[in-house]
Amino acid sequence: MNAASPDRIRQDRRLIGQTLLKLALPRLIVRGVVLVIAAIIWLLVASWLLDFGRSLSFDGLQAFGQQAIDLLTRVNPYLWWGVVVIWTLIVFFAVRAWVNSDIAATRAKPIAPRELSALTAQISGEVTNVLRWVWGSREEPFTLGDLRQAAIELRHSRIDKLDMVREQGNILDRQAAPATPAAAQTPSAKPPTPAAPQAPVLTTPTATADTRSTGGRVEPNL
Repeated sequence: MNAASPDRIRQDRRLIGQTLLKLALPRLIVRGVVLVIAAIIWLLVASWLLDFGRSLSFDGLQAFGQQAIDLLTRVNPYLWWGVVVIWTLIVFFAVRAWVNSDIAATRAKPIAPRELSALTAQISGEVTNVLRWVWGSREEPFTLGDLRQAAIELRHSRIDKLDMVREQGNILDRQAAPATPAAAQTPSAKPPTPAAPQAPVLTTPTATADTRSTGGRVEPNL
């Protein structure tokens, strides 16, 4: 099977997905348990609020008149449904904030070297290059989030993009190579023959003025 064939890439993607599921399964179980508990608490509290609203009686407000009692009786169910909606929003945003925090913590979890070694031993070199590309500067350990991002990049033809980047880089590098100077391509001119040395001219030294003053200071010879 060709290492860069679509079948091999799909197989490697399945291996990455299985590794992700195996490593993230404990957190997924905890997340599911928390969601079920939150749903049960929401349902119990919502049922209690509605039951409490239905059990209210306004007969003790006769001083306000029968019309006021009838109005409160009609509006009462809607009021408690409004309370249930508020309770639902509180639970929803609290659970969503916790889930987002747990997802971020799970994605930031480093992958053990033995797990990464077992995975890279089964995938092709092209897919391993995608893992290297996702890792980036390598200032932090390789995490579950990096592995998840690699699976996403494989679905979006990252292997073909890396090949194109490599090919474009080679083209630009060749264009940027400095051209050989024309002077270096032609033979250099023959160096001129040095002239014969002339005999030194002997001259009789003339007397020079005394450069020292009486005080010992050296005066220039003008």
